[in-house]
Amino acid sequence: MTIVADLRIHAAEQPPPRTNGELVLYWMQTTQRVQYNFALEFAIEQANQLRLPVLVYHGLRHDYPWASDRIHTFILETVGDLYHDFEARGIQYVFYLERTGDDADARRGAGKPSPLVDLARRAALVTTDFFPTFIVPRQIKALRAKVNTPILAVDSATVVPMKYFEREHATAVGFRPRLMAALPEFLRPLEGAEPRIGRKVEVPFEPTTPTHDGIPALVASCDIDHNVPPARTLRGGPGAARRRLDHFIESGLPRYEEDRGDPNEDATSMLSPYLHFGNISPHEVVLRAREAGPPAQFAKFQDELLTWREISHNFVYHNRLHRTVDSIPGWAREELRKGEADPRPVIYSEEEMELGQTGDELWNAAQRAYLIDGWMHNSLRMLWGKAVLQWTPHAQEALRVLEHFNNKYSLDGRDPNSYGGIHWIFGKFDRPFYRRPIYGTVRYQSLKAAAKKFDVARYVMRHSATAI
Repeated sequence: MTIVADLRIHAAEQPPPRTNGELVLYWMQTTQRVQYNFALEFAIEQANQLRLPVLVYHGLRHDYPWASDRIHTFILETVGDLYHDFEARGIQYVFYLERTGDDADARRGAGKPSPLVDLARRAALVTTDFFPTFIVPRQIKALRAKVNTPILAVDSATVVPMKYFEREHATAVGFRPRLMAALPEFLRPLEGAEPRIGRKVEVPFEPTTPTHDGIPALVASCDIDHNVPPARTLRGGPGAARRRLDHFIESGLPRYEEDRGDPNEDATSMLSPYLHFGNISPHEVVLRAREAGPPAQFAKFQDELLTWREISHNFVYHNRLHRTVDSIPGWAREELRKGEADPRPVIYSEEEMELGQTGDELWNAAQRAYLIDGWMHNSLRMLWGKAVLQWTPHAQEALRVLEHFNNKYSLDGRDPNSYGGIHWIFGKFDRPFYRRPIYGTVRYQSLKAAAKKFDVARYVMRHSATAI
């Protein structure tokens, strides 16, 4: 019996595994971990049945949207952990770093396919990570067009598989009961299998094996945006993710409900970058937090981690327009359209906002948190986004700016949870409120009112311009 539920598997109409394949290939994309990785476990299971070796291929291209030193560094730090973790499980893992477009041009000029295409053509079966946004869907589609090998994408991103919900849910009120009812079926410890065939697979390139001291030089050699530096405090990898989880369970979870809204307190998990890159599984986080308790604090944390994260995946999975204003709820879209005629307090240029040079000190400090740390406290993300809505001429421009800043600077950007959070600014998952200029009945939040909730001066000092 398979350990991976059918609801986790996404496949185009594909033939069964090729009988003359040399291996089963797991093409790692967004689930960058060894534990609680359903695509990996499915690959091992299929390889054992076919009596073939399993190979994990992980590649990093230079031309993905918003490619930068920050994202590259986080991934390369992750790779160092992965080599160690896969070796401990007896699984062959190889990493390919494409530095510039010349790499691909040279291969094509020599009549050679990419390393991924080469390996996929030799495989009996390819498994990969299912991810409903960013470049992942089109990358899978592109590989399917180039090879005859069956390619199955497996959902390791959510606790309850995205396919479990047959439609998009507009609010958490309707989504939460169904999610909670499904947890007993899907929220279980996962014991990984071991590959039975241990022979090594020959690969068509020299794998890159990053060391901590060598990562800056590797990043510098890549044709990416070198103006976005590595995050000041966040290090990539499953090891760093587990250390962060340990810290949260010990010091943050016991006071989560009371202090999570204060950005000056270290009471939130700060796991969103690690969840985005798949360094840690939501299964492991929830199971560890549940075991640690206390029950009241865990219940609130579970709601934040599961309900709001998984409804965002539900939104992005079912709504192909999730990067556009067309996915804003109809009532909110109409309210914001009417508000376009209202005078704005000020219109800032994109550059002024990007550099944190507006007239509001708190907003500037929050933007600098993105610029320097690659992460922003969720309470401030809401204030940050709502302000941009009144500093731009219309919702379409506000959405474009928020997506760009979030995806360029935040380590948890380019993610379903990011798009859910950004669209909440425009009324997604929300209800109408008291009517105001510009916003209409879309919820308004005041930067000035934040002083009643936390020590604004302390936060601004921590993220002052001198800290850059």
